[in-house]
Amino acid sequence: MSDSTPPANDAEPSPEDDPEIAALLEFEPVPRPANQAAAWTPELQRQLIVRLAAHGSKGRACGELGKDRGGLDKLYKSPDGASFRAAFDGAVALFKRRREERIAKEPAPGGKPPTVDLRFKAPSRQPLSRAGREGQILNEYGEWEDEESLHRRAEEARDSIANKLVLARRLYLQEISGCPGKRAAFEILTELPIDWERARSRQPQPDEPWRPMRMREPDMLLTAENGWVAGIGYGPDKVGQLRRDIDEHRASEGLAPVDWDGEREE
Repeated sequence: MSDSTPPANDAEPSPEDDPEIAALLEFEPVPRPANQAAAWTPELQRQLIVRLAAHGSKGRACGELGKDRGGLDKLYKSPDGASFRAAFDGAVALFKRRREERIAKEPAPGGKPPTVDLRFKAPSRQPLSRAGREGQILNEYGEWEDEESLHRRAEEARDSIANKLVLARRLYLQEISGCPGKRAAFEILTELPIDWERARSRQPQPDEPWRPMRMREPDMLLTAENGWVAGIGYGPDKVGQLRRDIDEHRASEGLAPVDWDGEREE
């Protein structure tokens, strides 16, 4: 329907104008199979570093590039990834340093003295024991953990869920891309600009990633009801069926089933 492109992200720095980011891009990319359509190419690896330096979230960066975070984890842990890991860690460190410098310069809300971290921190409901110290709270396992670590894990969990919702919606749009009636119904119900040519090949839509996915919105309700979000809605489990079909095909070829619970590339 629409051939518009996503708006430019003003918060994303340009390597040409930012010497610190440009220096990070001088790493040696991790070798990946050139014949794989979903491979992390050298160009994608460098785009990832730029995005990490801009906002510090690997889940969001994967979503912006249309990639699965499991593939990024493999890339990071690759035996040939020392140079990439250094650039990755450097980009995250650069983002954190600049964020702290920016917050320190901002006026404090309500007349309070400026601090590096102005996020609300809920008080722990349990007193500190000998195992706990200032700056720690109990995690879901009843163990003491640094608050910063908990905040980071919560952010990564949100990014992971959002990325999965984006991929699920792409699968649904690909399924209905060949039916004019379903395309028209989706556009009427959601009032979203859908590029159906891109939908046929599961490419990012114009509203990604600037529009966050929410399960109460019409597009995600339709996606869930048609079986593309496992455990939500009342449609068939399309993803589960695809996985079973793939395993059956591999079995017919004498191959072992896919480890769907393990790390994998998109």
